[in-house]
Amino acid sequence: MGIVLGFGLLRPHNPMPAFRRTAEITCFVAPEHTRKGIGGQILDRLLAEARGMGITVILASISSLNPESLAFHRKLGFQECGRFVGVGRKMGRDFDEVWMQSRV
Repeated sequence: MGIVLGFGLLRPHNPMPAFRRTAEITCFVAPEHTRKGIGGQILDRLLAEARGMGITVILASISSLNPESLAFHRKLGFQECGRFVGVGRKMGRDFDEVWMQSRV
């Protein structure tokens, strides 16, 4: 039996038909397994699935407390497109929700 090193999700951004070409992704890799290409493989698979479904825009919501994830998404062509300031709180720290997007 193996262990889970990471996972990825692709889901509709909005259920309204006008947004059917836009999806959100979530990509997580266990901290001890980052920088091994796993995140890139997960994202590649999600983007391939998205293209097959006619999705043209991918959005990602990332905590401002996660600079590694922000850099990972930038490296793969995502650009910051919005930010909700101070909307989250984790371990006693406020954080921003950073929205990034990429064309598929």
